[in-house]
Amino acid sequence: MYHHFFSIFSGLVLFSLLVVGGCGNERPSHDIPLQMESVEQTTESFANAMLDLGINLGKGDLDALGHSITDPIEAKTMTPDFVETSREVDLIAGRTWVLAEEMRSMTSQAFVNETQSWLEHFSEIEDVRFKVKKSMIQEDGKEIDATLALAFVGRNHKGRREWARGRAHVHAIRADSGSWRLDYFEMLRMGSLEAEVDIFSEVALPAGLARKDPTFLERTGPAFAAYGAATSDLNGDGLLDLVTTAETGINLYLNRGDGSFREASDETLVTSVPGDFVAPLLLDIDNDGDTDLFLSAIGTQKLLENRLIPDGRLEFWDVSLEAGVARPALGFSAVAGDVNGDGFPDIYVNSYNRYGEVLPDRWDGASNGTPNLLFLNRGDGSFDEVAAAWGVADDRWGYASGFADIDSDGDLDLYATNDFGGGNALFINQGDHFSDEARERGVYDGAYGMGVTFADFDRDGDLDLHVTRMSSTAGRRILFRLGGGELPSRERLESMAIGNALYRNDGTGYFTDVSAEAGPFGAGWAWGGGFVEIDNDGWPDVYTPNGFISGSKLHDT
Repeated sequence: MYHHFFSIFSGLVLFSLLVVGGCGNERPSHDIPLQMESVEQTTESFANAMLDLGINLGKGDLDALGHSITDPIEAKTMTPDFVETSREVDLIAGRTWVLAEEMRSMTSQAFVNETQSWLEHFSEIEDVRFKVKKSMIQEDGKEIDATLALAFVGRNHKGRREWARGRAHVHAIRADSGSWRLDYFEMLRMGSLEAEVDIFSEVALPAGLARKDPTFLERTGPAFAAYGAATSDLNGDGLLDLVTTAETGINLYLNRGDGSFREASDETLVTSVPGDFVAPLLLDIDNDGDTDLFLSAIGTQKLLENRLIPDGRLEFWDVSLEAGVARPALGFSAVAGDVNGDGFPDIYVNSYNRYGEVLPDRWDGASNGTPNLLFLNRGDGSFDEVAAAWGVADDRWGYASGFADIDSDGDLDLYATNDFGGGNALFINQGDHFSDEARERGVYDGAYGMGVTFADFDRDGDLDLHVTRMSSTAGRRILFRLGGGELPSRERLESMAIGNALYRNDGTGYFTDVSAEAGPFGAGWAWGGGFVEIDNDGWPDVYTPNGFISGSKLHDT
């Protein structure tokens, strides 16, 4: 994963330098990517060592810490004391940890003992991560000076979940064997957030929703596909049911009303429909009072009609052909909205491409995706595919989209995100077609778009926009290493590595990027997610799922 992003990002940096002949009047050296790769490979070696150290500490292996430091070591550590900080969020308490007064030389065992004393604040530890945020290589790769981000997640002795985060300045030396040992460790700061109640608990197993999917290497379906879920009341009992997609097929879970679900895929006939389905979309296509199921697919798109009305039983029939939606696409997601104001929901499908079999024609502006689809509802249960006629057959690498009345004129507009720096689209509804006004309205966003949601985050009466994007520690390290000089496209490159974006609506459908002041929103290799009201305080919160396929170890995840 690291090498994939590094090759993309360093290539984009080099291209920016070559375009303008470098900084000042000097032409950039063609050795830049080789030099950068050498430095970053050394940093990555150290970063992997620090990641392994964190994982071992999370397992309670303090011997691993002793083996990772010199004897003696120059250090400034944390004490077991802390100061409570002012509360900023309901149900979340904060504290600042008191640091040792000064740097001092100590034995490796003393350093281990002080670390153990601090860790005893936790009754159990779930995860420990050390990440290299900045680095300077010295002595031909034999020494490194770096900034570490440290994170500890667990429960304290009150039984409350706590997340401690901090920064440290470190220096390390590399042995001939390639192993790294810290000889300098200066704790710069450490703070904690404590949840006074468990707002969320993992209950998939007792709720009847636990499912084991094939590992990546065991998969037989499209390797580049992810999958989704959707909720609605499918059987009319007033409870939310759940539909999920996976490589293994469709699963339909009926809500029992006691916090558990019953698997009902076979009896409702959804398992009889073949296809590589990525994301489910639940909607009432014919306004008959029950919820139907649309499936965006890698291949032929599918529509399953709910026969609860008129037949009185929960069954889903495949009506894709007669409904006119059996169209080919690389359907990664779909959304519904009434775009022409006739009272019936229409469907927009975001179409990607076969990544791995087809590579983007550019990493900073790919345009060789596959066309998105717009199905216009005729009102009789059938659809016309009108994406080209309506101006929304976007053929970039489409990932996700959302309908909203952006300009407050009473009709639905459409925001569509695209991968590989292709820029996103803000399609403004003109009544019988859409016009893309993303650039002029400030939301073109040339990063790697993965998700979109709307909400009034500042409660000023209009809809604001959250765009899920990628953040990369390696990418930010590369930009830092290039210094503060005038790097062409620096702002664009930073957007590709810094994380999610938040755009504030000025009330007329024009936006300002407020990500830095409201965030930042670094969430790793992020997908989907967005606004959700978690603590019922009237303010929209943001949730971002993330992750990526890695090797047998957790390096660079």
